[in-house]
Amino acid sequence: MNIINIYTGLLFSPQQAFAQALRLKVITLFFPLAAALVITALLNTYYYAAVDMPWLLERMVADIPDDQKQTVLDSLSKGRLLGVSLVGVVFLTVSINLFRAFIYWFVLKVKGEAQRFVRLFAIVMWSTAPLLLILPAGMLNIYLSAGQALLPNDVNPVSLNQLFFKLSGDSDWGQLLSTFSLINIWEIFLIIIGLKLATSLSIKQSFTIALIPELVIYGLWVTALLL
Repeated sequence: MNIINIYTGLLFSPQQAFAQALRLKVITLFFPLAAALVITALLNTYYYAAVDMPWLLERMVADIPDDQKQTVLDSLSKGRLLGVSLVGVVFLTVSINLFRAFIYWFVLKVKGEAQRFVRLFAIVMWSTAPLLLILPAGMLNIYLSAGQALLPNDVNPVSLNQLFFKLSGDSDWGQLLSTFSLINIWEIFLIIIGLKLATSLSIKQSFTIALIPELVIYGLWVTALLL
């Protein structure tokens, strides 16, 4: 099974595909890492090519004092916003997944199930395969919203906010709820499988450990919003 077949196989035959992925050299984690970056970058690029820029810029400066609005608007452009978003894609994708891998490494070490950090990072990155589905879904959402108001946080059509809460994408709670989606749940499911295959943990233990980074991240975020 080649590397592309393994990546796509994680979507419909995760147990078999993950078993194959974990037999590969750890350096192959750069394939799913690159895929995650490219998929997210393509979605961001398409968004800024299609969005109603005058509306977006006005929305971005809505809370800025009137005497400063034009100065801020003059500093913004489609190219600059796209550039900032792409830098953000790289930083967030790498840092968040490194954080997840570190939490797994630390917890497993404490439990006496020590694993190499890079192996756990590979498990995390292979588990991002469901992003393959967010690309066409997000692009379709952007296409159907062409010429209409669509904030960056509203691009993902299967986020909790888009599916259930319908809060403004630039509100505090709307931003939080826009970052967690059905794709995240699928990724956690794959991480559970990866941890189970790489360790002697039970499914229940793997499930508990797989949830810890999300509980930490969203727990801190919710706490900050409530303070």
